[in-house]
Amino acid sequence: MTAPADAATIWDRQRIWVTLGAVALIFLGAIEALAVTTVMPIVSAALNGEALFAVAFAGTLATSVIGMVATGAWSDARGPRGALYVAVTLFIIGLLLSGFAVTMHQFLIGRLVQGLGTGGQTVALYVVVARLYPPTCTVGSSPPSPRHGSCRRWSVPSSPVRSPSISTGAGRSSAWRC
Repeated sequence: MTAPADAATIWDRQRIWVTLGAVALIFLGAIEALAVTTVMPIVSAALNGEALFAVAFAGTLATSVIGMVATGAWSDARGPRGALYVAVTLFIIGLLLSGFAVTMHQFLIGRLVQGLGTGGQTVALYVVVARLYPPTCTVGSSPPSPRHGSCRRWSVPSSPVRSPSISTGAGRSSAWRC
């Protein structure tokens, strides 16, 4: 089954930059998540923080839930644009804090800030998709809408060969810090 020639797609002129931005943000989040998982043993050993290894993941997950709730409320009240900007900013600040950390506690603070951004970014992007893409919008000639496509953006970074090998190589061959 093919879509009619005038059917809305994610590549329409009014949606293309939103589509590319959303793909880029989800892709970068996926790369980051897989890279941190891969290099966390190296980081925790370098910062003498083996006892806090699990907190680096659990704390990020917990603050991402807080970011999701806050962004959902913000997006409902004022729209997703401001919430998305703040979420991306928090994500970047968290990455920088963790990347420049010299102690495990500094690293964890960065991860907590990053979690706020990650959670907020996820919800804000869902709101953007719900508001800008009609349910009948297609990816091209195939029927799936962008509402079902976010998991496709994980396919490249989650390759069992690409992300872990690159992350491990970077963690072992050079300093993992920024």
